[in-house]
Amino acid sequence: MLTIPSLIERHIPYQSNSLIEQTPYSLAMDQSAAIPFDKALVDYLDVLETNAEEVLRPTEEVAEEDKILLTAPRDAQQGAGASSKRPNVTWLRRSEYIAHETRSTTGRKEGVENKFAMSGAAAKKRSYDTMQEQIAGIENTFKPVSTDLRHPQTKSKVKKITPLLPDMNCWENIYTIGQFSVEPADEARKAKRRAVAPVNNVRPSAIDATDRGILRPMVNPHDPTDTYLVWFLPDGPSTARLVQQKEDPLASLSDDNLTYNAVCDYEYSNDAGSGSKHLLISIHEDPDGDKAVYCPIRSKMLVRKKRALSAKLRYLDDYEKPNVLTVTYNN
Repeated sequence: MLTIPSLIERHIPYQSNSLIEQTPYSLAMDQSAAIPFDKALVDYLDVLETNAEEVLRPTEEVAEEDKILLTAPRDAQQGAGASSKRPNVTWLRRSEYIAHETRSTTGRKEGVENKFAMSGAAAKKRSYDTMQEQIAGIENTFKPVSTDLRHPQTKSKVKKITPLLPDMNCWENIYTIGQFSVEPADEARKAKRRAVAPVNNVRPSAIDATDRGILRPMVNPHDPTDTYLVWFLPDGPSTARLVQQKEDPLASLSDDNLTYNAVCDYEYSNDAGSGSKHLLISIHEDPDGDKAVYCPIRSKMLVRKKRALSAKLRYLDDYEKPNVLTVTYNN
């Protein structure tokens, strides 16, 4: 009796070695089945040597129905980059994609800036070398403006002209545009907004004093490279005082301190590049009339909610953080 091996034992796994991999295999080829790549050129040269008249037939012997397919040679003086129309091929069926022989380009629309009286880029550059020219240039900016100004699109006539001057009182202050990735209001304010109907033309952040929040920078004592911001919002009594002061700007806040509570931690990134150009414009009532002043805003800050650390790294957050801020406004 013979023992028949199992099905798995019948198959021997294939194993390769370096000798097999390095041994080239010869490929037998039939020379009669091989065709040279330049066979057409070889045949042309053979016919040219044996029967040149058959190859070099004059153009007059071309049939009349085939002459329309012939095109005249391009002028050598035009060069390879010269633009020319495509030949008129009658048997080529035109489609909607090749219906036009020349590429059509859409005209660029004129910017809104060019619709005004003058564009800043196209304005004439003038240098004021002497003091007299500088004084004359400054005085020219105070000339009366024409009251027949109209909006470039709606054609509405101007109703009021307010002079815009630099705010020298706040020029040295540093202003930054802050952009939150999520709603900065706390849960109590969000719930109150859902319960109360919105007021027309009034931002919810102005009603609950979310726009009066404070961002305080913090540094992790365990990791000096871990810098972040803590977002504080005023409590109930402080919110009522701030909202009342905004409704009546002439009324000053009392000497009592304002209390702010910590809401959330944010990571931040600053963009102080030259491409970020904004102005902070404010309008003030003056005895001589309304006056508008501006201050440059030279940076932009984007804040994102800070992620919680994992259980292994949670000890890095084990330090005392401020939960309450006491703020005093100087009237």
